[in-house]
Amino acid sequence: MRKIIATLVFITFCTITMAQKTPLAYYDSLDNGKTYTSLQEALKEPQNVYRLKLTKLDNRDSLPEELFSLTELRELTVKGCKLCVLNQNIDKLAKLESLNLDKNKLVRLPETIGNLQKMKFLCVSRNLMETFPESISKMTGLTYIDAWDNPLYILPESIKSLQKTLKTLDLRQIPLTKSEFKAMQELLPFTEILFTDICECENRRDHN
Repeated sequence: MRKIIATLVFITFCTITMAQKTPLAYYDSLDNGKTYTSLQEALKEPQNVYRLKLTKLDNRDSLPEELFSLTELRELTVKGCKLCVLNQNIDKLAKLESLNLDKNKLVRLPETIGNLQKMKFLCVSRNLMETFPESISKMTGLTYIDAWDNPLYILPESIKSLQKTLKTLDLRQIPLTKSEFKAMQELLPFTEILFTDICECENRRDHN
């Protein structure tokens, strides 16, 4: 009996942990639960595509314009595709709740991303970002931002608009000084900020 209870506790813990990492979404009756992995396939029935995951974009540094016809998208993952620019018209995907841009080459996000006010989960980990756009203040549905392993040492003043809704800001693998962390904490006093601590006297950055 103890073994069964322990197993149930472990399963519950794992479920809660995963729920914090990725938003749970419930879609309408047309949603068949499918995650499309090919843009060509998704474009055959754009009105029924809720989840799209791309891991390869041939010879492109931004998203294909055809993708923006998938206006029912709730979850978009574009991982390891060498994106340098996120398209200005990203806000055409107005129903997006989860955007995962892990392992690209993004330096910044467009101000138009602030129009995605249904967004709950934003991942820009393993990019080259130095800050967020000021318009992030409008994304008041955000509960989790994953931005680890970026040269991101400051946050825009406008992000304080999220202090009551943003639960977690993941900045691990970003060597923040205590003063940098304190500045972030003042903007987001109720947010769990995960970061890599370094000594103020250490010089481990190459800003050039």
